[in-house]
Amino acid sequence: MNAMTGRLVNKVAIITGGGSGIGRASAELFASQGAAVVLAEISEATGNEVQRQIHDRGGQATFIRTDVTDAKSVQDMVGQAEKTYGAVHILHNNAVEVTFVNEQDRRVTELPEDVWHRMLAVVLTGVFHCCKYAGRAIARAGGGAIINTATTDALVGCPGLDAYTAAKGGVVAMTRSMAAGLARDSIRVNAICPGCVATPHQMKWLDDPQSRWQVESLHLLGLLDAQDIANFALYLAGDEAAKVTGGIFPIDSGLTAFKSPVDVMAAVGGQSAPTHK
Repeated sequence: MNAMTGRLVNKVAIITGGGSGIGRASAELFASQGAAVVLAEISEATGNEVQRQIHDRGGQATFIRTDVTDAKSVQDMVGQAEKTYGAVHILHNNAVEVTFVNEQDRRVTELPEDVWHRMLAVVLTGVFHCCKYAGRAIARAGGGAIINTATTDALVGCPGLDAYTAAKGGVVAMTRSMAAGLARDSIRVNAICPGCVATPHQMKWLDDPQSRWQVESLHLLGLLDAQDIANFALYLAGDEAAKVTGGIFPIDSGLTAFKSPVDVMAAVGGQSAPTHK
């Protein structure tokens, strides 16, 4: 796709966590569709790498080191984005510490208080900071879109993820209330709830055959990759979604559509449904 004829031409998009995973896939896709992308990322190494790759492909991108837990850092990032590109039209919230979630979250009865507070600071308060300051910029530009990345764990229970579930559940609830409150400024607010996405950060346990089988068995069409989420984020960011707001969208390969991969009717003695091919 020629960036000058893409779906986001003349748009400026802030993407938090833009240096890896879903954020990186979205940044590269948005840039290929004509957007000027602000990579709001805490890692200088990955932020600079993605900026360079987008430039090498003929796109526009600026890395701005950002700590979403720090309101001043976010405010400065938004100000620099407006100064560099003249406006902000899109915010895509992706910042999360995946390794921290996988290794530190616990059942509530074993959950350390510092883990709880850090999870809320990055996952929920970080979204608040970005929506507050980028939301003001989007309003100044005449409107646009906020896309929050939540999780299916905010929609269905997952044992041992009590802090992450609470934080992402807050993001889901905020998405609805922000959609109602920001509509007067022509700002659409939606959330994507991914299933398990096979990003590099997840490979530590997805490389284990038993763990991978257990996770894959919960996804009707197999595990997702970051591009699956980026593709839907692009739709929500563009004009095609002009009347879409307040939506909570599971992009989860069917994870929330069924109880179990077990053939329940066969298990209780009924007739198993045929497989159609």
